[in-house]
Amino acid sequence: MRQNTPDKKELQAGARLLARPLLPLVRLVQLLYLTSPFSQIEELLVQLREPLTTAATTYSDPYELLLGHLDLLRIFEELKKQGGPPPVIVNEAGEPLSTLEAVEYQVCHAVVERELEEINSLLCAPCHCSLCCTGPEPGMKQEFFEIPLEAAECQNFPLPRVDTPQSRQLDSNSEPPLQRHQSPFYRHQPALYHWRHGWSMILPSQSRCPQLDRQGGCRIYPRRPAICRRPQIFSYLLGELAEDREAAGTTTKRPTPRACHKLLAVWDCPYVRALQDEIADFATKSGLQPIFSRNKF
Repeated sequence: MRQNTPDKKELQAGARLLARPLLPLVRLVQLLYLTSPFSQIEELLVQLREPLTTAATTYSDPYELLLGHLDLLRIFEELKKQGGPPPVIVNEAGEPLSTLEAVEYQVCHAVVERELEEINSLLCAPCHCSLCCTGPEPGMKQEFFEIPLEAAECQNFPLPRVDTPQSRQLDSNSEPPLQRHQSPFYRHQPALYHWRHGWSMILPSQSRCPQLDRQGGCRIYPRRPAICRRPQIFSYLLGELAEDREAAGTTTKRPTPRACHKLLAVWDCPYVRALQDEIADFATKSGLQPIFSRNKF
């Protein structure tokens, strides 16, 4: 596994964004908009041309910062009009949130996810790391590394596809595991699998993504999958409840989103280790609980 310890100077662009989290600003705009006479969110945003200070930080140009998230903020318009069915999100006890709380979680989760995509992209490149692109190394407890994919993203990976009635009833962590040629699926070469909840690429021990070049670079970087744009700090405002399964065990219902208000950072990643304090501060200012966890061990 190739990892370089980055110099903090190389991470300054991403660190600057970590020091200026968007959630405090989004929550303030939500409050201002819902208590204003404006019908459209843009009418409020154009008023925010001057620097604005919250308890967390100062935003030099709130309008420009939020303009790129306008599509997400428009969800507040539906809330104000009371139009359409409210999102169903539950708390940790499984109790439904109010419409206002549910919409806020929906918007904030999407904003942080998009914000972290930009931050992670700025932090990842200086590390020249292939952590996310390889299977477990010898001596690790894991048998494989899984990369979830959208169906359209599978075409970027020239690998065998496994799409069978058996695979569609299981997950990668099901016990007993999916069998291929009388042995567990992870004993075989890398492949694309259609599981119960969609596709993923499985990288067994000592394997690598087929798009990883010999220098550790990605051959399809501009069109890399969504999951590859989000290492290794993740928005975890919304999780999922355990799924309700029917008695036969063959039909599943869609998981119910659960309010988690957490931020997950993968400790294996060199830039997470280098910016531990900055990531924790970003989470705290955003009103989230930072969680640092290893991925490969």
